[in-house]
Amino acid sequence: MKGGAATVSSRRQEEFGDFRVELPVRCGIRPGAWGAWGAWGARGVLVVYSLRRMRIALVNWAMIWDGAVKGGGVNGYCQSLALELVERGHEVIYLSGGLTFTPVTITGSAQGSASAPDQAGPCQIRRHPDWLGIRIFEIINSPVVAPSLHQLQEPAGEIASADLERTITEFFQALRPDIVHFHNIEGFTASCVSAARVARDNGEPSRVFYSIHNYHTVCPQVYLMQGHRRPCFDFRNGHACVNCIPTSPPADEKQRRMDEYIAALPAGLAAPLAAPLPVAPTPPPMPVPVPVPEPRSPILRQLGSEIRSLVMGTPQRASEQSKTTPPSEPAQPEPAVHQVAVPLPGVTAITAGQLADAQPLPGADARGQTAFILAERNQPHKFGPGDPEWAPLGNHAIADPRSERAPNEYAARRAAMIQMLNGCDGVLAVSEFVRKKFEALGVRPEVIRTNHIGTRLNRVARMHRDVIFDPPPFDRANPRPVRLVFIGFNNWYKGLPMLADSLELMPAHELGRLHISIYGLGVGADEWRFRRMEPRLGALTIHPMYAYYDIPWILGGKDLGIVPSVWWDNAPQTVFEFFACGVPVLGADLGGIPDFVREGVNGMLFRGNDRYDLAHRLGEIVREPWKLFDLRRNVSPPKDIGDHAAELERLYGGGLGALAGDPDRQAVVVPAGVGSVGRPDRATGSVGGVG
Repeated sequence: MKGGAATVSSRRQEEFGDFRVELPVRCGIRPGAWGAWGAWGARGVLVVYSLRRMRIALVNWAMIWDGAVKGGGVNGYCQSLALELVERGHEVIYLSGGLTFTPVTITGSAQGSASAPDQAGPCQIRRHPDWLGIRIFEIINSPVVAPSLHQLQEPAGEIASADLERTITEFFQALRPDIVHFHNIEGFTASCVSAARVARDNGEPSRVFYSIHNYHTVCPQVYLMQGHRRPCFDFRNGHACVNCIPTSPPADEKQRRMDEYIAALPAGLAAPLAAPLPVAPTPPPMPVPVPVPEPRSPILRQLGSEIRSLVMGTPQRASEQSKTTPPSEPAQPEPAVHQVAVPLPGVTAITAGQLADAQPLPGADARGQTAFILAERNQPHKFGPGDPEWAPLGNHAIADPRSERAPNEYAARRAAMIQMLNGCDGVLAVSEFVRKKFEALGVRPEVIRTNHIGTRLNRVARMHRDVIFDPPPFDRANPRPVRLVFIGFNNWYKGLPMLADSLELMPAHELGRLHISIYGLGVGADEWRFRRMEPRLGALTIHPMYAYYDIPWILGGKDLGIVPSVWWDNAPQTVFEFFACGVPVLGADLGGIPDFVREGVNGMLFRGNDRYDLAHRLGEIVREPWKLFDLRRNVSPPKDIGDHAAELERLYGGGLGALAGDPDRQAVVVPAGVGSVGRPDRATGSVGGVG
């Protein structure tokens, strides 16, 4: 270094007092290369960590190539993280489980067609072809079904399984990863985490980390919502989990997936798997046909005829030829014609007794207008102000109260999961609320840290900057409708039904100042509610499906994004997507949302699960819409997946202390201001890494 500056091929400049330090844009972690980062330790010294290429195993239940389409935001994040780690030069392995179930044998017919599978095959790990540089493995026939909704009736199955844990241990012993990072444990057991801790090449055990993206470890149906409608404050030593929501036994789901697996096999592939088939009676021997030359095509026959006519004269006319089949071409018998009776509608009605008998339709009746008439007769209960489903919700992370009831299997499951988390090298909470909630439920504070995840949508937005544009200004005398947009999955938790409730509370003149756009998977279930309001709205746009790369196009020219979650949403990635495209957010003051949305700065907050407060805030917006431009100016891009990956590299290399700038983890000590890689944060004393 010369004059306080380092010479590098790709660099950025940062000012530190009298020093100007030129730094690599990234740590440059590539095969065989080394990277470095720094953190401010005690007494103003800079702790510099070093990192080599690592073998990193990421664990989640869904297939990584599906992204958020199957597995939700967690799987979309895992996909982005894995791709970024590969880009940074690490060897990345991805392990999923709990999805695929295959039979040992198939009961077949005499014709070789497969029918129902007999029983599931052994639990084993299968390898798929690599995907974009990631090595892909899957546990098939896991004793635990994923997603966890299908395992709900058997909570003890998620505690331990000797067969599954043995499979996990053997796999990781062969793999010897430096890092095993669980992002979900659906499809696995709590004991799988400790089973993944094996000796590395250097003899030390693999480091095991767990990221808490949802509440699955403490709630077997994931959401901490009683009946999928009410926040769960007390699981009553597991007794509140019994019959919390209707589900089917795991065995039924396994059978269904085995049937699907067999049905999806290409024709003919199921036959070799089949059990011995009944032998059909031996037919009588057929006469041995006399070999005949293969008939020539009409074109060849015509060509031969023309050649003969040139050599031997005009050939015999076809009408003069014998109409009998020559001996070399014996006549073929006409195929037998089978006549089949045409089925008639309904059933035969002959006697008066048959005419008088009731004739119900087996199963559900889907004929004509049946569904609409039945809906009129059996209207579902519509929740309102007196129902607990409408009760406002605070963002308070508290423990469950003590219960006098004896713990059941669900309580044993939660205890095993908390013990598993406490045994990890580090637990990452995706928001402050998640960290506080899990500490309240028993995770030791020294084990868990808040670490906000990153997104790759910043890069997608830069690629499609041409479709991201500011909305037109508001005319104060005659303002246009406010363009409000909802994106994501439509279910009760994500709050689209609540948005409909709040809009119905607003007067018509305010509704007319809103252009509502909804881009959501599964929006059809609630579309009718918005269509009913459409004549009173300024405008309504509904799309039931979109792709990840459509988001910049969707958000171009929008005034405000809405994230109306009705429960403690861990860290909704829709917030990141809005911010990546420069759109401010109106969000519920719940879960991880207030970690990112700051009232009056880059967005607005409303009281959680409070329809009236949301309606009030929407009224504020349509009355003074020009204030949205002040919020828009303060929107900054969310954390990039590259910066987040650099944070995880520090975690992997130095443990939780590396994230916090723990001086006990230091490898090299450099005086502050010499080769510095970041300014210390005044609140925490830590710095971000290069990248």
